Amino acid sequence: MAGVLANKASNLMIDRAVERRDGDKHAAKTAKKLTTYIIYPLTAILALGVFGLPLSHLGTALGLIGLGISFALRDVIANFFSGILIMINKPFKINDQIEFEGLAGTVKDINIMATDVKTYDGRKIIVPNSKLYNDTVINNTAYDERRFDVLVGIGYEENIEKAKELALEALNDSEKVSKEHDVMVLVSDLNDSSVDLTLRGWTKPSRANLLGATSEVTQRVKEYYDEEGIDIPYPIRTVFMEDEN
Repeated sequence: MAGVLANKASNLMIDRAVERRDGDKHAAKTAKKLTTYIIYPLTAILALGVFGLPLSHLGTALGLIGLGISFALRDVIANFFSGILIMINKPFKINDQIEFEGLAGTVKDINIMATDVKTYDGRKIIVPNSKLYNDTVINNTAYDERRFDVLVGIGYEENIEKAKELALEALNDSEKVSKEHDVMVLVSDLNDSSVDLTLRGWTKPSRANLLGATSEVTQRVKEYYDEEGIDIPYPIRTVFMEDEN
């Protein structure tokens, strides 16, 4: 009876905690199962003590067994608890696009032991939850918009202010570029054969939108520069050939 009451109280606390954090119901269900596995055995041990069984001997045996199990299943336990924390704290969610350890893709499913990620070239990665929760993960779609840069080089003989003006037009005329942020054009480098301009804008955070905005701005600035006769030079290399004689 005491175990049933304790289990009900535990379940109620878990439900309230998940509700306050706007957590996943699957995480709550898993946490309830875990506490059930803990509460009922403890209640049984206490009951045996009431009936006169020496708890010290039983406790020692259970402690040794538990220690052996914890060593054998330490990775499983770590993944299990990391899965619960991911579902509750939500560092990322299903359909978010993340990067970790040089890999990138879209989260397709979050299970209690591992997370399924689909790479951009259509492969499936099964990642242990402890790795995703304890290591650095970049969530590219956590916010509503994301910044992108386009690099364009112009010839040294060109009018920089005119080139910047046309680049700003390319950014402002692009449908995929957000109007909620100011766009920028910066002189970023002086290369051997060009003055480099960085066109900076914002767009929706998905990879498809990022690639689309980058492509559209690059095409527009090329067309605008062609119309005004502004040169986008090729890299120039001078090769000196030594006379063998």
